[in-house]
Amino acid sequence: MIKVLCLFLILVGFPTMSNSSAKINLEDYINSFSWDKRIVLLIIKENLVNIINKTDDFFKRNSCENKVRNLEYIRIVGDDINEYIIPDRYKNRYGIWLIGYDGEDKSYSIDASLLKEIHNIIDTMPIRKIEMAEQNKKCN
Repeated sequence: MIKVLCLFLILVGFPTMSNSSAKINLEDYINSFSWDKRIVLLIIKENLVNIINKTDDFFKRNSCENKVRNLEYIRIVGDDINEYIIPDRYKNRYGIWLIGYDGEDKSYSIDASLLKEIHNIIDTMPIRKIEMAEQNKKCN
C-alpha cells in the first residue's frame, strides 16, 4: 500500500510541482477583470525609468480618481515579461494601454502621454457616463 501511495505521489505530485512555475496567460488575466475593472497595462523595458516612474506616480497621486473609474494597474517591467504568455496584440510592443470593461484596447501610447488623457477618455465612455450619473463619489 505504501509503495502504491509513493508511486502515486511521484506520478501525480512531481508534474504538479513542476507546473507551479507556469507562466501567467496575460489574456486570461485581463479577461478575469471583464465587466468589473478597466485596466491600465504597462509593458515596458526596465531602462525606460521615466515612463515607469510617471505611471507608478499616476496611480499613487490619483488613487481616488482611479478607484472611482474602476482602474486596475497591470505592470510588466523588464524581465517580468518572462512570467507571462503574451498575446499577439502585445508581443514585441511596449507602452501603456487602456483596456475597457470588454477587454478591448481603448487607447495606447508608446510613452506616458496617455496618462494625461486617461480620465477624459474613460469619462466619455457610455458605461462610464451611466456610472457617473449613479455615483455620488467625489475626489478632492
